[in-house]
Amino acid sequence: MVAPGRRTDATASHRAGAAQTPEELPGIGLVQVLEHLPDAVTLSRAVRDAAGSAVDMRLEYMNAAARAGQPDGVAPLGGLCSELWPPMAHNGSFAACMRVLNTGRAEHGAFHWTQASTYRAADYEYQATRLGPDHLLWVLRDNSERVLRAELLAQLTAGLATAGTLAHIMTILTEQIMPAIGAMVGAAVLGEAGSDQYTVRHIHDAEQPAQAPAPFSITAPYPMAHTARTGQALFFSDPAERTEAFPEAAPFFTERYHSTAVLPLTTEDHLFGAVSFHFDTRHEFTDSERDFLAAVVGQCAQGIERVRLHQEAAYKQAQLEALAEISAVLAASLGPGPIAPFDNMVSAFVPRIADGCLVYTVDRTGQPELAALAHRDPAQQQALRAMLEEFPPRLDAEGGVGAVIRTGRHELVTDVPSELDRLARSPHHRAALHKLMPAASWLAVPMTRPEGVIGAIVLIQSTPAHTLFTERDIPFAEELARRATQTLVQARHFAVQSEVAHYLQQSLLPPDLPHIPGVEIAACYHPGDQGTLVGGDFYDIVPTTPASWALTIGDVCGKGPTAAALTGLVRHTARAAGRWNSEPRAVLQAVNDAIIAGSSTHIFCTAAHADLDTSTSPMRLRLALGGHPHPLLRRADGTVVRIGTAGTFLGVLANPPLHTTETDLHPGDLLLFFTDGVTERRSSTSMFSEEGVRDLLAAMPHSSAAETVAALEEEIVAYGVKAPEDDIAMLAIRIT
Repeated sequence: MVAPGRRTDATASHRAGAAQTPEELPGIGLVQVLEHLPDAVTLSRAVRDAAGSAVDMRLEYMNAAARAGQPDGVAPLGGLCSELWPPMAHNGSFAACMRVLNTGRAEHGAFHWTQASTYRAADYEYQATRLGPDHLLWVLRDNSERVLRAELLAQLTAGLATAGTLAHIMTILTEQIMPAIGAMVGAAVLGEAGSDQYTVRHIHDAEQPAQAPAPFSITAPYPMAHTARTGQALFFSDPAERTEAFPEAAPFFTERYHSTAVLPLTTEDHLFGAVSFHFDTRHEFTDSERDFLAAVVGQCAQGIERVRLHQEAAYKQAQLEALAEISAVLAASLGPGPIAPFDNMVSAFVPRIADGCLVYTVDRTGQPELAALAHRDPAQQQALRAMLEEFPPRLDAEGGVGAVIRTGRHELVTDVPSELDRLARSPHHRAALHKLMPAASWLAVPMTRPEGVIGAIVLIQSTPAHTLFTERDIPFAEELARRATQTLVQARHFAVQSEVAHYLQQSLLPPDLPHIPGVEIAACYHPGDQGTLVGGDFYDIVPTTPASWALTIGDVCGKGPTAAALTGLVRHTARAAGRWNSEPRAVLQAVNDAIIAGSSTHIFCTAAHADLDTSTSPMRLRLALGGHPHPLLRRADGTVVRIGTAGTFLGVLANPPLHTTETDLHPGDLLLFFTDGVTERRSSTSMFSEEGVRDLLAAMPHSSAAETVAALEEEIVAYGVKAPEDDIAMLAIRIT
């Protein structure tokens, strides 16, 4: 502070108590405007020391909002600001004002005012601006509501971060947020993941308990349906506005539904539901309140999406683990002695994948026969078995197992009560069927062989243990049916087929190569000299989308049934994983996980997996290698290069180093995949090696895929005196 006698006002004639009134200030019209602003505005004159530096301010004007913050509601004009409001010296705002008066540069900041005896306690933010050489304009905004909203959003973020289920998120939304914002009634509508069905998952009413989830139609003429369908937020301050927009919904709104806000649940471009808030008093829904409600619902949408992604990842991991167990069951079915492959299969499914599972086979008369049954609820399992014994499936039925076996088409049921009524043959049958409730959905898929359907698998979900089956589950169920089909065929033929090497080897390779527009495909498998044992080399090529194809080649360690089982595990896991995520590194990681999960012995394999996108020009190939030889690419000009980044064997490390690389394939380019039986083929003095493959490719710069594979197979077989000891597999594609 300035010593007595040294501090002077900026204008010598100015004295305390002689402050200008608003009417005396220049710009009377502006002052009248300031009087009506919601923010507190003051005007003060600098008090400077002998050196000309501002050391204090003398108050000259306070608008109505500023005077309202005073304890007595009166503006203390002429007083020194440091004496009128001492806390300014402690919260940094006084020093900021001095800097503004001395430098002319405006500043803004925020503080929490606690001394109610000098000014209303609240959270504030301020803006300080110098007017002319000696006046300071101070704008103060009460930020309490904004701070409270920020705190609520912070609490919401923290709560959602720990929420592991949709039910937990709905509880946070309806039991914590809605009371905090003053809503009396509210609802949340969610679309079921992977389907077009919607459910009112949670309803909160301050005067009634929460209601159970119920189906919801987004085509209904209601505000919630409109927002869930279009993503448009709706705000109605009074019932008349709401009734005018949605007259059909008026009967559902009581007097407590005065003002309504409906906001979409959306993340980026993904719209999957809506949330409504109803208030029993009028809400104007200012822009700030609309933004706040949108932020709240947006946070919930992010939390819901995160939980769903986590649950879907966990569900897919469980599916992969189940596939690994099924492969182990398939391997066990190759051994002698009594076996129960379907009992083991349903045990692998329940309760990991479904609440219940049934496996039916077709007997010699062509009728469905129950092979295995399991349910997580023993009482339900017993009731299900008793009902099926009394009312076995019939091939002439309009739905159910009989229809699936007769038509060879899958059946997905989500409206279980209606379907049971449709399938009932009599009142007694209807009563027996409804004893199976609660059941939320079932998914039945056929077990198909070239000669026809030989059985069916039925997966059952109950409420509320799991979510409904949807279309996204069909590929996985069909993969299970394929595994079950293979198991059934092998079990039936084991007693009369002592040597299954050739059959199994063929079952591990595609029966026919697909036709891909713009691409030539050729492949070969040449067994080693131990032809009575199943080898571990394999290749596969399957569509993942209408324009994308997955190419896999691998080499499993060892021979015989164990190698066959692992080969089947690797091939089918790669197929199944590729349908969910075509990124090659992710597919090989899934294969690695399945190998580790599916066996306690030290087994491993090498594999190369590629994703070919034929929709681009040039075609784009993504590739990952798991300890496998690099494919060789022969460009249209005849140059030969290896592609891909080396990775680690699969089945050894939990997280092996794997890398995805991308390569453009132009017309005339040929890409050759092969197993180490090609490069490690020995003569009496040397190995064929990668250089031998390179030389042959370079010597045939314009050969087709079929010509290349045939020439290379002939060259390798002829390389050496003895027949090849190791299996040989090759897969070639050429862009036309």
